[in-house]
Amino acid sequence: MRVGHLDTGVDGSHPALRGRVAAFMEFDHDGFPVTQADPKDSGSHGTHTAGVICGGEEDHLSIGVAPEAELCSGMVIEGGKSLVRVLAGLDWMFDCQVRVLCLSLGIPIYNPLFEIVLSRLKRAGVLVVAPAGNRGSGRSCSPANYPGVIAVGATGSSDSVARFSGSQQFKRAADFVKPNLVAPGVDILSAKPGGGLQTRSGTSMAAAHVAGVAALLVQARSRATAAEVEAALLTTCTPLPEASGYRCGSGLVNPEKALEAILSNRRSYDGWRPILTGD
Repeated sequence: MRVGHLDTGVDGSHPALRGRVAAFMEFDHDGFPVTQADPKDSGSHGTHTAGVICGGEEDHLSIGVAPEAELCSGMVIEGGKSLVRVLAGLDWMFDCQVRVLCLSLGIPIYNPLFEIVLSRLKRAGVLVVAPAGNRGSGRSCSPANYPGVIAVGATGSSDSVARFSGSQQFKRAADFVKPNLVAPGVDILSAKPGGGLQTRSGTSMAAAHVAGVAALLVQARSRATAAEVEAALLTTCTPLPEASGYRCGSGLVNPEKALEAILSNRRSYDGWRPILTGD
């Protein structure tokens, strides 16, 4: 199972990620590919999210949600012409033949070019997952803002929505609530460049968690469509009664129930809507 991963890159030599990078592409500050670049991280964010998606063992701990998945990782942030770099990375994803794409990044704009290429990926059968952003209630970021992209908010250890977790309502008929669901995103332990582990918080960690769960669902039922995987994720969430549905969407991701749903194939996914709870 290949998972697309656009971030600051990934340290492919990390013990928990060794052998899990199926393809790597570095995009320079102008968005041009750097040929034959070794898997590396321009910061530490990408290695951390990669570890959450599919990391193995490190310091006697298992850190990845889908440890048998492989990554097609692109270095598209930080610095340079960020929009151009991300668009170049998205275009590269078509060559990688991924089933799930984790975009652990956010840009505070609504660019129609993003929406076009993301729609093409969706038509190609790719499930796109992105963080809702870390600017709190009433604010969210692109590409999570776009219809059809699974936007993920963050929860803490008590399964309450983190104060920093982004959320927003849009005046449109479909997919008007962001985030679509929430996942663990506070004090998440994962890989750091050079080896070892570090703790980070953010909706990027939550998005990586959901991308890992989606990879498990595709692995369990390879013929499942992106729409079926999306519906399995969103219709089986655990509601969070203390939180407004506009802060947590359908609720907290429930991997076990989502797996049951995708395997049984009994649930009708037509016409499902986000579960709005609380205020």
